[in-house]
Formats: sequence, structure tokens, C-alpha cells
Amino acid sequence: MTNGKHHSKHQDFEIPKEDALKAFVTDDGTAAQMVDFAEKLGRKLKDSNVTTSQIRNAYGNMKKLELSGWQGTRTQREVLLLKPRLAYAAGRHRNGLEELKRVMNPAIDAVTDESSFRRFCQFFEAIVAYHKAAGGNDHEQAQKSRS
Repeated sequence: MTNGKHHSKHQDFEIPKEDALKAFVTDDGTAAQMVDFAEKLGRKLKDSNVTTSQIRNAYGNMKKLELSGWQGTRTQREVLLLKPRLAYAAGRHRNGLEELKRVMNPAIDAVTDESSFRRFCQFFEAIVAYHKAAGGNDHEQAQKSRS
């Protein structure tokens, strides 16, 4: 307790400013900070009861794009279309997905070329990996573990 206020176990969790989030995608020199933040966000999403299936739509689309490789404005357009997918998921589930959306939107905006696209994919993949490592799983598995 500090100043009469209780702090949650996520007192260290703070979403970086938009410029810092964009730098994760535009600057190779931010890799260590990106990985550190991805770990914190992955844990936060798990603790907010976000399931892998709730992330899967946007993440699955990103993986398909990654496998197709950079195709210029076509890929850039498809990456931008991840925004409404994230907004839909955040609005539908009303859990930590709003934070994921707030993090990913500036990162999506920063994708302008093949290098930034590659870094964006790495960032999204790191968040999902740390969510899973923290124990995040599918809703069905979560239900079974409660039984």
C-alpha cells in the first residue's frame, strides 16, 4: 500500500507512449525493450482472462500475411485491416483485449515497408508467446481446469 492506495500485481504495467510502440516496429535497436514489454503485456493479458482463441483471429491473419511475404501496398492494406479485427474482439469480450488493441494500433500504423512488417510480426508473435508462457490458454481448457 502506497499513499493509501492498493497496487495490483500489474503496478509495473504501463503502455508505452505511441512513439515508443511505433519504434518497436521501426527500429531494430528497440528489440530488448520490445521483448520486455511483450512479456509484461502477455502476462497482463493472461491475468485479464484473455484466451488464445480471442487473439487468434488477428494473430492468424498476421501469420498468413507473414507466410505470403511482403507484397507492398497489398500487405500494408491487410495489416491495417487487423485494426477492425482487434476492435471487434475488444468490444465483444470486454477484457484485456482493449489493451492489446491500444498497443497494436500504433504498431500497425508503423508498418510501411518489409522491414517494419517483419518487426511487427515479431512483436505480435512475442506477445502471443508470452501470453501462452504465462498460462494463457483457450476458453475450453480454462473451463476444464476449473472443474
